[in-house]
Amino acid sequence: MQHYFIGVKLPEGLARHLVDSQKEWHLELSHKTLPVAEDLHITLVYLGAVEAEVLTELISALNELNEVIPAIDLKLSGVSTFGNPSTPRVIYASIEEQPMLHKLQHAVLEKCLALSLRVDQKSFVPHITIAKKWSGKLDVFSKVMLIEQTSFTMKDFSIYSINPGKVPSYKPIHTIYLEDLTT
Repeated sequence: MQHYFIGVKLPEGLARHLVDSQKEWHLELSHKTLPVAEDLHITLVYLGAVEAEVLTELISALNELNEVIPAIDLKLSGVSTFGNPSTPRVIYASIEEQPMLHKLQHAVLEKCLALSLRVDQKSFVPHITIAKKWSGKLDVFSKVMLIEQTSFTMKDFSIYSINPGKVPSYKPIHTIYLEDLTT
């Protein structure tokens, strides 16, 4: 069965900048997986396997959010890690605290739970994975990684299908456009 997640695609320029940073920091020497620019995203909810009928119901439920959640201004706030800091499992660009993003994530999660989807309910840590799966090739991981505090406006989010072995690996199958109050 096909696996899915709900996430926010990054603007192309920002995604390219993060991929350039991967190369500049030589993350290929420390990690097995470096996402391509087209795959960089902020995960709102990981769904896993979902049956087609339930996916149709989820699309309908998520479409309701475009009227209650406006476009959201986001800002990168630095680089951080998951796991042991000297051999991190994941290196990511962190997102500055934004209450509206948390509100959106909670609303998406509630829509998933209402359909009895078994989704991960860990605390939401907004981030953009730029490297994962420690390779063990380096004895100590100690790079200084800095990212400009770049801002962007999130105007939509999508349900993505996960396609292992393909590049890019994630394909949007449905996009929900948020109300843009700036126009």
